[in-house]
Amino acid sequence: MDHQSALHTATILAAARRAGRRLHVLEPAPDSLEDGYQIQDLVVTCYGEQVGAWKIGATHPNAQAGLGVPGPVASRLFSRNLLQGSQRVKDTFLIRGLEAEYAFRLGADLPARATPYTREEILDAVVSVHPAIEIVDTRFDSARSGPVAIADNVNDGLLIYGEGRSDWRDLDMVEAAVNMEVNGEIVVRGRGAEVLGNPLASLTWLVNEHAAAREGLRAGQIITTGSCTGLYKSPPGCRARATFEGLGELSVQFEA
Repeated sequence: MDHQSALHTATILAAARRAGRRLHVLEPAPDSLEDGYQIQDLVVTCYGEQVGAWKIGATHPNAQAGLGVPGPVASRLFSRNLLQGSQRVKDTFLIRGLEAEYAFRLGADLPARATPYTREEILDAVVSVHPAIEIVDTRFDSARSGPVAIADNVNDGLLIYGEGRSDWRDLDMVEAAVNMEVNGEIVVRGRGAEVLGNPLASLTWLVNEHAAAREGLRAGQIITTGSCTGLYKSPPGCRARATFEGLGELSVQFEA
């Protein structure tokens, strides 16, 4: 896709995001993942809001099949869509998809560079680990996948994150239970192993395979690493609660 076409599409997506308007069609639409990322990068400029976090998605084969992508994907998250602590939110979501995720806060910059960061360099940049709930949504009037979803910030909605742990290195983020409850009942039982085998592997992928080709990562940003519990499409007006063994919990109440 040429730059002008990508910029035109990015302008449409940014305007829909700003107005809270649902789109029926997107023209010109991206035909490849590369086109989708080109548009996504331009949406950041067109939207003009601060980037406070990054999200990683499709970190499990089932999610990759559902989204129509061959591997993990990523996008930036705007600061206005980050909420700290359990929340009550207005229920304006179309998808209302719930995902329980491990989120990492950076205490140091990881600027883009030609040589990959070592695992230890990446871990040294992490200042805390947080329980998080991502609410998946869309700028369209129905769910989209593939390049269009990539262009739409990988279907981002809100990211809610709880109190973190700075002494996180002894935390089991692979086998410890991660559960999603809706209206008081456990609807999904998961674990960190669902996230590329280990959420730290997801973080490393973002640093070395994705952000390195862009602006890198900055101190203070939060990286949410992919769902431990798959995508659960919740009913309107529900209360959801995510629990992370050894880390904590948080909840969200959807209100009319």
